[in-house]
Amino acid sequence: MNAKFESSIDEIGMKIIQELQMNARSTYSEIGKRVGLSSPAVAERIYKMEASGIINGYHANINPNIFGHNIMAFITLTTHTEKYQKIYSFAENHKEIIECHHVSGNASFIMKVVSGSISHLESMVEKLSRFGETKSSIVLSSPIQKAMMESI
Repeated sequence: MNAKFESSIDEIGMKIIQELQMNARSTYSEIGKRVGLSSPAVAERIYKMEASGIINGYHANINPNIFGHNIMAFITLTTHTEKYQKIYSFAENHKEIIECHHVSGNASFIMKVVSGSISHLESMVEKLSRFGETKSSIVLSSPIQKAMMESI
């Protein structure tokens, strides 16, 4: 673990993070009861973790199916470095791309994409193919999904 963060992340700090990942809307009082601290102590620890960059934000976990995006796919893209900035811009400007990762290995990028239809997904793959070679995998199911702290 990075020494900069060690003072904020002791055993209780880890418990606070786990509580926030289970329900970021929990009150300081609720978290305090579960980790054995007062509300002000929890608030201070959370503030320090936010200030130091350990906690980057709070997000709603949205079900894409509710909005008609019932197809999820991972698209790998292999391309040259001079196209990276255009790819970043493309990914930022297409709401269907919900994650874009620059990776090592055979591909340059892996993108998580949601779509309302196979034809729309095909269109997205076609657009990405302008940047390089693509390979797509459609998600059949996601039986295991973990929050970050569960894997540490």
